[in-house]
Amino acid sequence: MIIGSKLFGDSDNQGNNLFLRVFYNENKENVSANVHLKLQSGGKIRLLGKYDFHNKVFYCTRKMSKHYHYAAKGFGFNWRILDDPYLAITRVHIVVDDETHYEIPKSLIAQYGKFLNFKQQGFELQKFISLDLIKLHSRVTEPSKTEPSNATTQFENHSSDSE
Repeated sequence: MIIGSKLFGDSDNQGNNLFLRVFYNENKENVSANVHLKLQSGGKIRLLGKYDFHNKVFYCTRKMSKHYHYAAKGFGFNWRILDDPYLAITRVHIVVDDETHYEIPKSLIAQYGKFLNFKQQGFELQKFISLDLIKLHSRVTEPSKTEPSNATTQFENHSSDSE
């Protein structure tokens, strides 16, 4: 049972802010977290995804019309979050267009992902991986059994767009 939360934040040298709302149980053990990004150039705080500390899975959503990168033939993932030692993410669960679920090992992104970001630094740094590769190495999962149930945070009220 979630009984409280802690808010952590970090800024990069471009003025972007990364927020992590960590939810903990009655034993003060971290259960899950919501990850948010506020770019210096934009006014909205965006929910990038949710993290399950027990399963070490990062959950995120993508819309083909908005997030599909045609040059990479796939999707980008915020490398600062995926490579964070505190989170120790091992798998990434992606929901595409609110219907198709994929779950891939983070090592796939680390090994085959390409940095195609414009700034190549800070919190905007992303690794892109092709959708075909995601499909080849994915284990399709049941949506109702995987997504962590977090309390709504103050940031989600501003925007629920994923990067």
